[in-house]
Amino acid sequence: MRAEQIYEYINAIAPFSAQEDWDNSGFQVGERTKEVQKILFALDATADLVREAVESECDLIVTHHPFLFHPQKQFLDASPAFQAAKHNIAVISAHTSYDCAAGGVNDILAETVGLSDIRTSDCGMFRIGTVPAQSAKDFAKAVKSALQTQVSVSLPEKSIQRVAVCGGAGAEFMIDAKAQGADLFLTGEAKHHEILDAAALGISIVCAGHFETELPAVRALCARVQAQFPQTECILSEQTSPIFSI
Repeated sequence: MRAEQIYEYINAIAPFSAQEDWDNSGFQVGERTKEVQKILFALDATADLVREAVESECDLIVTHHPFLFHPQKQFLDASPAFQAAKHNIAVISAHTSYDCAAGGVNDILAETVGLSDIRTSDCGMFRIGTVPAQSAKDFAKAVKSALQTQVSVSLPEKSIQRVAVCGGAGAEFMIDAKAQGADLFLTGEAKHHEILDAAALGISIVCAGHFETELPAVRALCARVQAQFPQTECILSEQTSPIFSI
């Protein structure tokens, strides 16, 4: 199995051409023709992840967040991309292309937290669905249980039924979500003033962690690639959120 075959499969289910202009999804490090027997899947591109790949004898790393995001003026030893290249490990990253894809980050998040009648937003970058009528606080509790994480909620007593979701940092879409009928917007993280703006609009915000809202999709991608290429071993990284509750 060659790395380019994995790339082509991911491109088929989450086309890299659909990524945002500012993004850098795609083949990041290494040779496309590299033979691959073992793949490590993870959310974040870190030096610890590369060490895990080396220890697990992986030939390829697939991440959600890109190894190479901004233009590089230096390529030094501390760089995860340098470390991957040094150890002859290829890297593919599927970021916003996977966020918006059918069956991607936001569809999986919507399903994980129990939305029904799920549809794609007008902009394509978040999903909208319904839940039984309940308070925002009760929905936040359900999210906490579904994602096994800490959550925060604004307008906790608001009655909600129509919910928009966007994994990671998606608060920029809350105005669009409100315009499309959402009572509540679930995302990974939001700034203080974004939450205030949402309250002024009358839409509740639930924040459940950037890492935690996107991890289910990484797990799902690992399973899909394993099913497509059964002769190649696919493993999910032991990586955990960099943020800890005290």
